[in-house]
Amino acid sequence: RFDDGRLKGSKPLSPASLHPRRACSSAEHAAGGTWHAACPGRDSMTGAEGEAGKNGAKDDAGDDRKDAGEKRGGVGGDGAEGGKKPNSTMSQTEAAVADGALSDTELVSDPSVLKTCGSESVAREALEALNKGLATKRLSLHGHDLADEAFMRVIKVIGIFSKLKRLMPTRTSVLPVNEVDFSGNPLITCTANPLNGSPEVSARSRQPLELAVQFIRVSTDAQFVVMEDCGLQGTTHDKDDKVEQEVIRLVKKFGAGKEARYAKEVSLAGNKFESEFAKRIIEAAYWERVRHPDKDNLPKLRLDLRRNRIRDPDRVLDALKEGKNAGGAIDVASANDPEERRNSALIVVDFGDQVDRSVSPMKVTKLAPIEKPPRASRPPSPAPRRGRSASGGGGGGGRSPRRGGGGGGGGGGGGVRGRGIS
Repeated sequence: RFDDGRLKGSKPLSPASLHPRRACSSAEHAAGGTWHAACPGRDSMTGAEGEAGKNGAKDDAGDDRKDAGEKRGGVGGDGAEGGKKPNSTMSQTEAAVADGALSDTELVSDPSVLKTCGSESVAREALEALNKGLATKRLSLHGHDLADEAFMRVIKVIGIFSKLKRLMPTRTSVLPVNEVDFSGNPLITCTANPLNGSPEVSARSRQPLELAVQFIRVSTDAQFVVMEDCGLQGTTHDKDDKVEQEVIRLVKKFGAGKEARYAKEVSLAGNKFESEFAKRIIEAAYWERVRHPDKDNLPKLRLDLRRNRIRDPDRVLDALKEGKNAGGAIDVASANDPEERRNSALIVVDFGDQVDRSVSPMKVTKLAPIEKPPRASRPPSPAPRRGRSASGGGGGGGRSPRRGGGGGGGGGGGGVRGRGIS
């Protein structure tokens, strides 16, 4: 038998058979969970008692909802302030998060955090950056010199901390920061083509950049994006250039519908972009913004492309203004133009301090040939014995072709005429 007295193999008892068929009081329904929600006597309640019973049942149904007390005027269904009621099935971390009592030490030691970042030192660095970003509205990893896996671990664990802190309770929630600065962290790793030495970027090498762009667009309310000195450069410089296309996403619309937002300033100074990229990113930013429904208040953009590899930037701007492209003339101004012109332009670009040389191809490192040690000279072979052997055992054959035919191992090698030498 089971603990409730049922025979093994029998059907489980329904809540109605275990609970008395009577109308529960409003206090029981307010404090009860799914047990009282399934009570058949609940249907016979009227007025305030029925409403209280429905509210009590709703409290346990929303595991992913916000505080239930806020939705119903600040009073929780269990008669206490706050939202989700901890139960025996919740882990200690989840229960602490529900009560809002998870400390920084508990956050750093959370199993999911340690599994993602690998060590508490990395977790503390990420948590410090997040806490400072929440206080200043500016999330910065400037100068941390995080490359490849290290950078991705920090970004991922910041997302985990945001969920543990309930900063992003819904799918469309974003961190309350309006500036993100990832400067000084190499976001791509270029390898040299073994044939011509041109830079190449594999899908694996692009992952830090893709994660950074996705984090900015989806998880933050960033209006100012800074990616200076991140080692960014194009490869093919066309529509199939994965690096340039990923960076261009920063000047496009974030989100959709009423949640759509645009970056006001994007800084890509100190990278290695060329003229073709500058032209394409300005075109993308302009046509994305000119489609905004509020024609009287179009979102503007200031683009910082200082210290790149852009040749003749004035020629690039003139071509865009004159409409020498597929879409037509573009309303763009330079940072050196008069203030009135800059205030009226939709896109303002700073091309200052350009490097007056093209990107030199990456040099392929050739390994020096391995020098093999000289072969040791073999000692000279001993001179053959000239004398005749007394026996036919190990001696050599005769000197004369008539008398010495076969070599010595066979017991007196035979001559040409079959005569052996004894």
